[in-house]
Amino acid sequence: MRFRLLGPLEVLRSSADSRDATPRAAKHRIILATLLVRAGEPVPTETLISELWGNTPPRTATTTIQVYISQLRKFLGLADSNEARQAIVTRRPGYLFRLDPSRLDLTRFEALHAQGVAAAERHSYAEASELQRRALSLWRGRFLADIPTGPLLSAEAARLSEMRLAAREQHIRAELRIGHHREMLGVLRTTTAEHPLREELHSHLMVALYRSGRQAEALQVFTALRRTLIDELAIEPGPSLQRLHQRVLLGDPTLLHSARPQVRAVPADQAPPAAPLPPPDERFAGRAAELDRIAGLLRGGATSVLVTGAAGAGKSALARQAAHVLADDFPGGRFLIDLRTPLSATPGALAERMLRTAGAASPLPDTSAEPRQVPGHVAGGRRVLFVLDNAGPAEELSDALPDLPGTAVLVTARQRPGGLRPSGTVALDLPGRADAEAVFVAACGQAGTQPDPEAVEEIVGLCGQLPLALRIAGARLAEHPHWTAGTLAERLRTERTRLGELSHNGLDVRASLLRGYLECDPGQRDAFRLLGVLPAGPFEAAAAAAVLGLPPGEAEPVLEQLVRNGLLASGSADGSAPAGYLLPVLHRLLAVELAEDDPADTRHAAVGRLCEAYARTAEQARPAPRSVGRTAGRPAGTAPAAGTSGPRPLHWFAEQQAALVHLVRAAADGGQWRPALRLARAIGNFLETTAAWDDWATTQQSALRAAEAMGDEKARAQALRALGDLAWQRRQFTEACRSYEHALRAARRAGAPAEEARALVGLADLQLEHGFPERARSLAEAAHAAAGTAQDPRARFEAERCQAVIALDTGRPEESEKLFRACLATAGDLANRRLEAYARRSVRVAAARREAAPGTPDSMEVRPGVWRLAPGQPDTFGGEVPEACGITHRW
Repeated sequence: MRFRLLGPLEVLRSSADSRDATPRAAKHRIILATLLVRAGEPVPTETLISELWGNTPPRTATTTIQVYISQLRKFLGLADSNEARQAIVTRRPGYLFRLDPSRLDLTRFEALHAQGVAAAERHSYAEASELQRRALSLWRGRFLADIPTGPLLSAEAARLSEMRLAAREQHIRAELRIGHHREMLGVLRTTTAEHPLREELHSHLMVALYRSGRQAEALQVFTALRRTLIDELAIEPGPSLQRLHQRVLLGDPTLLHSARPQVRAVPADQAPPAAPLPPPDERFAGRAAELDRIAGLLRGGATSVLVTGAAGAGKSALARQAAHVLADDFPGGRFLIDLRTPLSATPGALAERMLRTAGAASPLPDTSAEPRQVPGHVAGGRRVLFVLDNAGPAEELSDALPDLPGTAVLVTARQRPGGLRPSGTVALDLPGRADAEAVFVAACGQAGTQPDPEAVEEIVGLCGQLPLALRIAGARLAEHPHWTAGTLAERLRTERTRLGELSHNGLDVRASLLRGYLECDPGQRDAFRLLGVLPAGPFEAAAAAAVLGLPPGEAEPVLEQLVRNGLLASGSADGSAPAGYLLPVLHRLLAVELAEDDPADTRHAAVGRLCEAYARTAEQARPAPRSVGRTAGRPAGTAPAAGTSGPRPLHWFAEQQAALVHLVRAAADGGQWRPALRLARAIGNFLETTAAWDDWATTQQSALRAAEAMGDEKARAQALRALGDLAWQRRQFTEACRSYEHALRAARRAGAPAEEARALVGLADLQLEHGFPERARSLAEAAHAAAGTAQDPRARFEAERCQAVIALDTGRPEESEKLFRACLATAGDLANRRLEAYARRSVRVAAARREAAPGTPDSMEVRPGVWRLAPGQPDTFGGEVPEACGITHRW
């Protein structure tokens, strides 16, 4: 017997006999479907009762379930007496359906989808595409399309709907990987029409069109999606899609390639036996463009090339690899001199060392007279290359520049050494993600077997894409064959011990970074340690100035000097930030580690100043009421997006969210009560708008702690009301009621009518949700009066919204429409597009309800983005009854 759930419920007699044996009775079908989605595990009787009757079961529900199970057993037994009679067994706390997984389309779909994901991770894209295609072919329509679903089946439907969409995305992605761009255009058009807000699908369509030579249509896809997002949600497309749009707009040729970037293994020629150059590094990877640049300069006649970059950027490894690549171009020899060994102060000391390194016979020529002629003593008319590694900023290298044709020096240094005027310079930034992964994979010696891609990606991020760290991490993985890449990633996750983990066989990330730190003057060191309080990610001079306690004009020279010293980077690691600075991942850990010896008050004060700076930015990014006039400011932690004249609030907030939440908590932990409170208040609307419930809870709990420490009753009322809103959103009604009542008392003690109004609105919403419209109406009227006293437009909006919802709920659509129109006007005064969109939708709903037949049930959007289901529809939130509000009706 075979069972199908991916569409209308079907029971087929056997694989050889496809006749329909599906139960016809609705209750039997619901029970069978519930048992099948949990096949192989007991389903409690209470779950079956909930699926059949929701929250209003009959008194004989348990007995009735037993009858239905017995009837279902008989029905299945008649359908196939050889196997089905014993399929449903009694198993505490309910019943269990025994079933071979291959006989259920649901389990077959999940297995094929998982196999397809695994194939994609192995880069077997043709196999992945076929597996996902087979998985998708099992669907015949919407999950259990002909069965009314209760809590369990509704949740399963939502889960499978997401999994089905994920399978479609995986199939599309695999097809694009193998170059089937034109073939997927029809599928992508259909899928994006079905999911008009799914940005990843639109990005696939843009790529497919672009690779099919239809650049203009790809740009039209972005424009249409942007218009939809702005009209429906008042937001812009995300950063990833915007970057893709820019690449298409600029005709990026790299976007035309569908194949996954391959790790480039640069050929390394063996050095001549006489050359004191270490043998080529077989595990060197990445930096192909930089190698080509160095080789091109030296082959083109340059006599000196300087390679600069921060500590750990891979300057030495690159220079040595370049020397091997250039073996045939310098037959006179290639010689390595490590300048970390100090030179004597005598004139011509470097020239003398060059001679000795090259094996010149004694007695040495006089190097003090014409040091630039020294290479001629060893070249013998042939081309010679000297690699001068690790030159210091005070190194005098003017006498190292050869004065003979065909002889050259390749210098590495964090900063340009004094007296050096190179023919060409190669500045090393952090490598891109693909090159960084290649460095790690090559270093761990698993280039042929490819470690888990997700773990590799995490390791690269934890190492901040720093080549030295990646080489050490790879070497450690190679040294411990019982480790997996996941094991290594887990060891690196803890920030306090990460630098200690990145040490191997004399290579040490901490020591390398410390050398750059110790070369700075004391003021620079102090600034570097203090910048460790900044959240991870790019920042601007204004944020750093706040941390350092300096005016922005005085902070910028300090930051620029840190950039020159290699302790700070300009922009972001991946080049995505158009301006500003970045404290690289591992440098930030070093700064935090070094700052542990500084007074705690110094760090706490810096956190407080940074909180104030971010709070000002958040307040400026949030539109002001139209009666006051909108303000615009540049975010303290980021630059405006290219092509805009000011901050884009939601995008700015999305980029800074983790940092802002961290700062609120850090400020509260450090006793910086007022800055913590101000920042929590400034970002509260952003967190509510983006439904970031956990972060909202964290910040408001910190705000409550700060308000109580300060004895600020108004701030306490605001934090308690926000926590009440959060609990309401989560259907934690008892907690919501408790928070609203405490907020109401605090607001009245503080004489804060706006917060009193909003707390009353929360209590009114609770009463309405639990079936007490008259109580809700009375509370809403009191809230409206308090809002009028406060002359606060947001409080007025909430009171009008609550009254409108009550009017609609109690059969007064005309009054509701009028109140929603008032909401729309108030939202306009607030310049809040999200509230405007909600009010506009609600006006249409009220108008439609006015035209509908009396008593027509309908769902209702009671708050922006929060819906209450129509009568008869099951609630899947499982909210409890708040006894504190005196509500006894169970909804």
